[in-house]
Amino acid sequence: MKVFFAVDGSPGSMTAVRQVGQLLSADRDVPALYFAPPEMIVRHAASGEDMHARARQALTDVVFQEARSQLPPPLQHKAVPLVAEHTAAEGIRLEAEKWGAELIVLGARGLTTFESMFLGSVSSAVAQTSTVPVLVVRPDAPSAAGRPYRVLYAFDGSAGSTAALSTAEQFTLPAGSEVIAVTVIEALTAGDVPEWLMKKARDADTEAMSQHWVREHESEKRQACDQLTEFMGKRSGPFQKAEVICAEGHAAEQILKIAAQRQVDLIVLGSHGKGMLHRLLIGSTSSKVLNQAHCSVLIARGN
Repeated sequence: MKVFFAVDGSPGSMTAVRQVGQLLSADRDVPALYFAPPEMIVRHAASGEDMHARARQALTDVVFQEARSQLPPPLQHKAVPLVAEHTAAEGIRLEAEKWGAELIVLGARGLTTFESMFLGSVSSAVAQTSTVPVLVVRPDAPSAAGRPYRVLYAFDGSAGSTAALSTAEQFTLPAGSEVIAVTVIEALTAGDVPEWLMKKARDADTEAMSQHWVREHESEKRQACDQLTEFMGKRSGPFQKAEVICAEGHAAEQILKIAAQRQVDLIVLGSHGKGMLHRLLIGSTSSKVLNQAHCSVLIARGN
């Protein structure tokens, strides 16, 4: 897999290189380190174009050296340095596509003076618009030490969620990793239902209709669970042995809730749901998960 790391020297971007580098294989994967040098002002009486060029090159060399050091030793010599001058989000998308990247990796937020890159809005913009799968990395959770690496996969049967899973399957997950596969259907009484209407639904004249709704809802839930179980059974590695959860409610809320409860390290989902279970993973869902999750998030679009 060709993995495109966008780096700027910030702790967030270096954490992204280190975390994802641990999931890559020197035998199968090729990393690229992309850096867009910021505008620099060299305050010196004798400064000129040559001085500016030397300062920018020195900065670029230091950023690449630090980013390369975050990769596992077998991958360090394979890292391809890429330099281009673009605005942050535009440059990441353009250069990743030009290089033929199969995955873009971003830090969730930059913390250095190079704040034009990797602000939350940049990560979000790339994740929501890139045709290449995007992994937005957050810092290691304090509770991560001493427990298995955990992946939560949100399924809806759409091309986007399938593409996201296919990308995640290319990672070399640590031994003992756990996968949780989740599908979400709307609750039977989604939204705010007036009390008088609920009472009316329990009246004798409407009891038959109410029971019919319940049976249809339970049937839909079983169908969703069966579809997910069958789908995961055809996957490979730890994904084939995934624990299946069928939740009810709003998709983003349930995904975030389960991820927090299970101390998940990575959420994998599609950017738009267009499959049979279309209520899961519409654009607003992926956006909410990306912005509110306390762990890393991998998002992919379907073709």
